[in-house]
Amino acid sequence: MDIHGILAIVFILGMGIFLYVRRKEIVIQKILGWFVYFAMYRAQWGLKAMDVLGRTLPRLMRGIFYAGIAIGFAGMAFISYMIVQSTIQLFTNPELAPGIQPVLPIAMKGVFNVPFLYWIVSIFVIAVVHEFAHGVAARAHNIPVKSSGFAFLGILLPIIPAAFVEPDERKLVRRPFKQQLSVFAAGPLANIILAFVVILAFGFYMPGLSAETSSKIAVFDLQDYADSLTQLNGLRVTKVTPESPAAQTGIVPGFLITAIDGVPVSDRVKLGERIDSLKPDEKITVTINGKTQPLTVGKNPQDATKAWIGVQFDSEVGPTQGALAKFGDTGYTLVIGLVKMLIYIYALSLGIGLFNLLPLGPVDGGRMFQLLSVRIFGEKRGYAAWKYCGFFFLALIFVNLTIGFVR
Repeated sequence: MDIHGILAIVFILGMGIFLYVRRKEIVIQKILGWFVYFAMYRAQWGLKAMDVLGRTLPRLMRGIFYAGIAIGFAGMAFISYMIVQSTIQLFTNPELAPGIQPVLPIAMKGVFNVPFLYWIVSIFVIAVVHEFAHGVAARAHNIPVKSSGFAFLGILLPIIPAAFVEPDERKLVRRPFKQQLSVFAAGPLANIILAFVVILAFGFYMPGLSAETSSKIAVFDLQDYADSLTQLNGLRVTKVTPESPAAQTGIVPGFLITAIDGVPVSDRVKLGERIDSLKPDEKITVTINGKTQPLTVGKNPQDATKAWIGVQFDSEVGPTQGALAKFGDTGYTLVIGLVKMLIYIYALSLGIGLFNLLPLGPVDGGRMFQLLSVRIFGEKRGYAAWKYCGFFFLALIFVNLTIGFVR
């Protein structure tokens, strides 16, 4: 068992002990009896900081969160479109992974697996930023915040942590339409801002932004620095499409590809140029597990003009000799660990922030959509539109999760 597995066990045991010791102060909401439940521990953590930030600069805070309304509805439209599109593509292109996957520190089919240490730190940071923003927005509008705290979803044992902030709901629902929207939009807005701050500060890749531009605007190009310390040692095959050129050659998951046509995978520039130049039916050689063998490239099922081998793989990397001389094994591991942590934080923060904007039930986007629907269509029709829209996206989520687990 690696360090991530040990930390997961320690965390679950620690949360279980806390749940027992503080059992009189914890509110349990049973979903499926004691098999699946939601537990909440109320406290006063961060309330003073929310009050100071929200009440010291109320105009600035209100302006930011009002802008978050527009960003929130734009994000709602974007994530809604992406989920509909990805669901359609699941039936038109079986090679694609589902657009929605649970993020868990578990390696299994249909799950976006994040090693436990990265997972727990990322979830903690994202949840705190999200809920703190809700609290600041509420205080900027002079809405009392009754409590804060942490919660977790339990499946027998406490597993998935969360945080929460409780504004005074009775006063919140009586506030003007725009104020309510700004409070609901504040959490996803904070997560999206966090993601872009990390991306831009450390030079991480962002669609629509070239690597050269990312490097120039970064406060410290951590991504480029980490790349200079790391070399690619091989491509570990994780999946082989049946009857593909790779399958016909005898390649199976677990094989390590170290060169293509004699070009080592560590030479990323030349390897990229060689792969880009491949044509259907071209013969190449592939070095796998130390042995070189021929392979005939096939036609891409989605575009017959493009080459296709039919494998998916993970990169196997390691330190360069220069990195080992400068940092040693432990130092190199810490530097790369920091880079991975920041990547997980920005990726999950952006993904979770956008997911929370779905027009679905009790999530932030659902509450925003409910307010807007009632405002446009009236109470009866507005609630009906909100309900049917929620059922629609719930069905899409179910389809994605089911296909992810069974495909």
